[in-house]
Amino acid sequence: MCGRGGEMPVQEPTVVTVQVFINSFGSLNAANMDYNIDVFLRQRWNDHRLQLSGNRTRITVLDPAMQAKIWKPDTYFNNVKDASVHKVTMPNILLRIDKNGDILYSMRVTLRLTCSMEFADYPFDEQVCGSVISSYANTDDVIIYEWDQDLPIDMPDELEIAQFDLLEDRRVTESDTQVYVTGNFSSLKVSFDLRRQNGYHVLQTYIPTILIVVISWVSFWLDPNAVPGRVSLGVTTLLTLTTLASGIRAQLPPVSYVKAIDVWIGMCMIMVFGALLEFTFVNWLANKKMIGEPSLAFRLPLADPEPSGADPKEPKNYYSHAMAIDRLCRGFFPGAFLIFNLIYWPYYLMRQHTPGEMMDDTSFAA
Repeated sequence: MCGRGGEMPVQEPTVVTVQVFINSFGSLNAANMDYNIDVFLRQRWNDHRLQLSGNRTRITVLDPAMQAKIWKPDTYFNNVKDASVHKVTMPNILLRIDKNGDILYSMRVTLRLTCSMEFADYPFDEQVCGSVISSYANTDDVIIYEWDQDLPIDMPDELEIAQFDLLEDRRVTESDTQVYVTGNFSSLKVSFDLRRQNGYHVLQTYIPTILIVVISWVSFWLDPNAVPGRVSLGVTTLLTLTTLASGIRAQLPPVSYVKAIDVWIGMCMIMVFGALLEFTFVNWLANKKMIGEPSLAFRLPLADPEPSGADPKEPKNYYSHAMAIDRLCRGFFPGAFLIFNLIYWPYYLMRQHTPGEMMDDTSFAA
């Protein structure tokens, strides 16, 4: 109704208080960059038109047809991929009206939300995922969202997330305003800091690759002329490592930067391929005929005698030099791999447990 002079009366925006109870938190899907969350979404506001008369202190509206006639905020999550309201054994929606017109609107929903992830430290990474709750059509002059002052986000004490630890001290809730060409919209932000657990990847990735690398070193104890054994050992370990690396890459999106797991797999590849190249060299050297005295460059600590049964009239070869290189590699390869481990593990574990800056608004982008 218009006032005098045709002016519309000033209407205050409806204040909607939001509280979220998290039933379950699904594991993050790295390949799709999303996660599932099952929540009770509770919204409260006051509608003076629905004040109760008589002695009734509150009523609960269960009829969907009656619920549809009551005004409700058009709340949505800006980074939702998919959502569903639970309907077992009936729609999990509660609409309760108090005597003074206060309304509680609660529903149980399962959401699949996007999360912009950074994998440079994978699998020692820490992800910040969250969402923005806002009105889809009503600007901030119609609806103002506020977090519940006492407990904006609640969850069971025994809540667990597969492969992740939820860092309680870094959970953030805040109010904000989303500015679009269609207007300014009141919104609420929530973010969760998730630190990946290392146990799964240690058992499924790191220990198997360490064993593959160690097995490749067995080649150094075989005779330089044992071609079938050393070639099959080198090729088998290389193919096994390649297959394992392909399985790891299938779990991740195709990003252009180097990840911590790439550094590890790359070093293991170098170790295994290096052992195969070393065999190629010592096999060639063991069968190379010696002409004259060896140069100073080849005066290595030699292995004990030449192969038994060798004809002294035949030209000598570099067999003992090849054996000496094998003996040298027995210490060099494990030593180099040990030094790499002493650098790799402290570096990435310290990065994982060093508090970093929270991700900016891009964490909430749809």
